[in-house]
Amino acid sequence: MKKTLLLLALMFTAFILHAQKLHIDGKISDSEKKSIQNATVYLLKEKDSSIVNYTATNKEGKFSLKIDDMKEPSILKIDAEKQSPYSKKFEKIDQSISLGDIQLEKKGIVNNIDEIKITASPVKIKKDTIEFSASAIKVRPDSKIEELLKQIPGVEISNEGKITVNGKEVDQIMINGKPFFDKDGKIALQNLPADIIKNIQFTTTKTKEEELSGKAPKSQNTTINFNIDEKKNKGLLTRLTVGYGSDKRYEASGLASYFKGDTKVSILASSNNINSQGFSRDEVFDSMGSGRNAWMMQGGSVSTVGSTTYYNQGGGTKGIQRSTTIGLNYSDKMGKNADLDSFSLMHSDSNTETRSKTSRSTLLPDYTLQTNSESNGENESKQYSFDTSVNVKLDSLTSIYFSPRFSKNSSFSFNNSRSSSLKNGSLLNESNSYSSNDSENNSFNPNIYFSRRFKKKGRSVSANINSSISESKRDNLNQSQNTFYQQSGTTVDNRDQLAKNKNQNNTFNFNAGYTEPISDSSSVSFEVKYETRSSRDLRNVNDFDNATGDYTKYNQLLSNNMRQRINQISPELAYQINKNKLNFWASVHLNISDMKVNSIFNGQQYDLQKNFVLPEYDLNLYYQLGEGKNLSIYNSSNYTIPTAEQLTPYKDETNPLATYQGNPDLKNTWTNNLSLYFSNYNKVKDLSYYINVGFTYRNNDIINFTKYDNAGKQIVTYDNVSGNKSINASGGLSKTLKWNNNKLTISPRFSMNYAYNNGFIDGQSFTSNSYNLNPGLNLVYEIKDKMTIKPSYRLGYSFSNYTNYSINKINTANQSLKLELTNYMLKGGFVFGNDFEYNTSSNIAPGFKKDFYFWNTSLGYSFYKKQFTAKVKIYDVLNQNQSVKRTITDSYFEDREDLILKRYIMFSISMKLNKFAGKKM
Repeated sequence: MKKTLLLLALMFTAFILHAQKLHIDGKISDSEKKSIQNATVYLLKEKDSSIVNYTATNKEGKFSLKIDDMKEPSILKIDAEKQSPYSKKFEKIDQSISLGDIQLEKKGIVNNIDEIKITASPVKIKKDTIEFSASAIKVRPDSKIEELLKQIPGVEISNEGKITVNGKEVDQIMINGKPFFDKDGKIALQNLPADIIKNIQFTTTKTKEEELSGKAPKSQNTTINFNIDEKKNKGLLTRLTVGYGSDKRYEASGLASYFKGDTKVSILASSNNINSQGFSRDEVFDSMGSGRNAWMMQGGSVSTVGSTTYYNQGGGTKGIQRSTTIGLNYSDKMGKNADLDSFSLMHSDSNTETRSKTSRSTLLPDYTLQTNSESNGENESKQYSFDTSVNVKLDSLTSIYFSPRFSKNSSFSFNNSRSSSLKNGSLLNESNSYSSNDSENNSFNPNIYFSRRFKKKGRSVSANINSSISESKRDNLNQSQNTFYQQSGTTVDNRDQLAKNKNQNNTFNFNAGYTEPISDSSSVSFEVKYETRSSRDLRNVNDFDNATGDYTKYNQLLSNNMRQRINQISPELAYQINKNKLNFWASVHLNISDMKVNSIFNGQQYDLQKNFVLPEYDLNLYYQLGEGKNLSIYNSSNYTIPTAEQLTPYKDETNPLATYQGNPDLKNTWTNNLSLYFSNYNKVKDLSYYINVGFTYRNNDIINFTKYDNAGKQIVTYDNVSGNKSINASGGLSKTLKWNNNKLTISPRFSMNYAYNNGFIDGQSFTSNSYNLNPGLNLVYEIKDKMTIKPSYRLGYSFSNYTNYSINKINTANQSLKLELTNYMLKGGFVFGNDFEYNTSSNIAPGFKKDFYFWNTSLGYSFYKKQFTAKVKIYDVLNQNQSVKRTITDSYFEDREDLILKRYIMFSISMKLNKFAGKKM
């Protein structure tokens, strides 16, 4: 392992240190001799039009293109918006060249070179936006747009479908700048064909307010936008798949989309019982060579949230789900001044069967409390949602944006569980229970945003009203037998209760702001935000009355009524610099809050009123070091107010195994976050890498102050501690090597997390130091149109050191080795796929399997001009699939196994019919 990591480090260093020796310089201007900024300059090899290097012009129109010696003919090309392309041929380049001033003509005047074919610009860079030409990305003719992403260096699609670009999470995927059913883009990725896309854009995610006002984005996430080729933005796209298999497994899905300019209408429907999202790609083998949707395998992944680390051995969607979904999405241009971004209706109906087994070890100063539990249940839910968004331009400088949303959800679930807690092998308590929940939730979220710009560039005013109205009702039936074994004797707490819960939440936000430019690249903004939040929680509990045979005996101890209202006003002052390579913004604001809480518990009135004046700030620096090289630094400071439940000193004994009591003396938690991010993308060398480092510190952190009685029952209150902190770091590299029809991509990854936490357990202070190390390596070898081989390895290693616990150290390791094979036969008519995986974990509790093998296989055949595909797939051939998760926190560690989908065989047939501009495709 050490030798492998050393080799990867040397490769990484060699890639970074390598630099070009020569350069081509020049200055670009238009026909009026005005400098052209962000023109794309790149050098191509004449023989195959492959890229040698590229760059972009600066604010003065200057460029410097770095290259190595060129002993073969090459072509320099310059592209700029609204200008005719410029080309210059070189027989060889053995010294630096200065081209001086280059004047471009308006479009319509072309500088031609005889017998030379010039391709479109493969990549364009403009500040934090990178645009790739889809024609420069080679994928199979019937690929979906998801395959375009996979060919771009730095893009990763995890087994769970999470997409990252150079380590930054993607939270929006758009088609022509608009959502396609949903902003996460799963439906678009897995259904729209790649050959209708013109280009793909990666940019920092903007809110609608930032987009309309022209302000710099504050998000740390990425948005991907696919622009459809104008020639194919008129037509009909259809997909239909039906399948049936063993154990009565089935799947059916259909999608129809109509495109015509700005008009887009899409209808989808799906139904399955194989834990699929229902909108499967029209690929022969869904899960092998592509990001797996139906399989949803987690395969030894490691994720860290705060001081908690989750190790997943195997995986899959927890439980076995049957789901049905139907939806409509419409977007259009409504006249000259109105743009319908999205009009969406969705309905889903699902049933999920669950079963789990857990083994938890709670760390105490004098002993370790062992709790074993099992549960099984079922959940049925129905969801309805409607949302729309409309942008209206009152004039060229004024916009109003509406985006209301409504959702309704009803569900019924039941669960059977049993648990027992032991101390040194001796039984302390045990519980057997049945519970059911019948609930209904409704929410309405209207939003309106107004933006007005002025003739003076950078000056603007804006206002926003955002509200949320929600109500939920839940009937909870609890029948449990709880026994506690103490030295003084055995006690029981048996319950047969019906609790009726009602929760209402109303939130109203209003903010207004003014921005004034102080130079051509900087501005200052002042904004005032007002927010009011009100809620009411009502819980009425009735015990079963044998006399009436119904739940009519009022339980005052467990019933409660709480009302709370928070009014907050926040003035904010912000400063922003927006230059060609530099973007900086800083803001300071003051949160002035008033909290009022009125509650009744066990017949006693609790009144609470608190006022807060809390300063906060945000700083962000973004700097473009060079073409594709970006550096960003982010720092923020904020306060978190304790919840009403944490502040109100009543005893909540709803859970027979744990009692909770609030603490009115709690202080506000202060958190400071610092992060540094660097990425480098080099299309010429097919090389990309990124480094991400973050630090978090918390003062007056709110923690559970927990004590255990002699029967193992928890008594929990809350307290403040200071000094809790965490450090995380991650990095990755992607290098692609190409020769003839072969391509090899090497992608090592590494992440680590350190967390220090202190608190109190059983009345004594403790500290924990947790370390998580997660190296990995992905390899992809492709023989064009013949074979794809994807081996990968993941290691998750964790250890924690403790003080004042009965044990001093815990460690665990998880390893996952995968091999994905896809074979294309008879010119792609047949596709044979296999997915092999081996998982093993150390220090898993007895009763949980430590390792397993997992194998999927599929064979498909495309016919009738590839408009039909018949396939057979076997999921979990060896019938060993399992889901075991280890959770490590600063006070306990737990092993958990859940019910997941296992072996089945499925036969299916898919049909597609595309018709663009009157032509079938």
